[in-house]
Amino acid sequence: MRFLQDPRLSAVLESALILLGSFVVARLVSYTVARVFLRLTGHGGLARSDRLTVALRRPITYALFMAGAWAAVHHLPIPPRALDRLDDVLFVLGVLLASLALTRAWGLLMGWYETESRHAAQDGLAREFGPLFGRLGVILIVALAVIALLQHFGVNVASLVVSLGVGSLAIGLAAQDTLSNMFAGFTLMADRPFRVGDRIRLASGETGDVEEIGMRATRIRTTDETILVVPNSALIKERVVNLSQPTRSLTTRVDVRVAHGTDLSAVRAILVDAARECGFADRDREPVVLVTALGDSGVGVQLVCWVRDYTEQGLAQSDVHEQIERRFREAGVRPPVSTHRIVLEAEAPPARRAQEV
Repeated sequence: MRFLQDPRLSAVLESALILLGSFVVARLVSYTVARVFLRLTGHGGLARSDRLTVALRRPITYALFMAGAWAAVHHLPIPPRALDRLDDVLFVLGVLLASLALTRAWGLLMGWYETESRHAAQDGLAREFGPLFGRLGVILIVALAVIALLQHFGVNVASLVVSLGVGSLAIGLAAQDTLSNMFAGFTLMADRPFRVGDRIRLASGETGDVEEIGMRATRIRTTDETILVVPNSALIKERVVNLSQPTRSLTTRVDVRVAHGTDLSAVRAILVDAARECGFADRDREPVVLVTALGDSGVGVQLVCWVRDYTEQGLAQSDVHEQIERRFREAGVRPPVSTHRIVLEAEAPPARRAQEV
């Protein structure tokens, strides 16, 4: 056992034992963490538990092994310069492992927030804000990791931030439209004038269902089954009508004209019966008939009824129009006939023409 008396060889042996012990401890801790997660979540429906275990188990194992590696390296009889280089390498690896673990854990937390949290079950707020929070969290973790690495290697982060601020000002001026759309996206998510799945009507007349509220633009599926991409800043500045709020019931108006002298009480009864027999009408709200115009082309009458669902408005209008036309024909209600009377100016007598000449 004379070789054990050599200090250098003894230090190498101690480092090897420390490295081996750290590996064994890391494996034991990894196994214990997995068992604890299984006990806390039970043995049914372990999808989220399995994902969390896989996300954290490996970084924890590597972190413990690296701690043992750091202790083993400091027991080696190597020059201080080489030891500093090894410390730098271990620090970089440690920061990367910590960032990886935090990113995975944050992703799982956001997944739970979007699908299983109280906010997700109530009004879908989590599904709208979840992707945004997820991206911001990852950006923050990466930024903290970069700052930690720069600080470790002696880079003045404060002066770097000032330099980046000047560059960011120039970039902001060049990309002000993009930034405007991003801030408008935050406003839409916070103010929530409409949600994903709502049907809206834009100021330009397009109507569709909101599919996604992104950071730059909002995607709308129109009634023509096309995708309309609208910049968020336009939705903030222009008027938007939400057809899904406060209820899915929608007011529907049908305008007709009848000839002068027609019995308006009979017309009113026909319009009300047509609305009541429509299969898409809301039975809880009585239709209303209004006289809207008295003109040369007849009497304008408007039927106001309510459709159960805004997606059935077109079908309801078609059904009501068909019933009104049939009932008018059976009751002998005549539509107005446009007439024009042309008055010709009488020709002047011959004597008067002679005097004018």
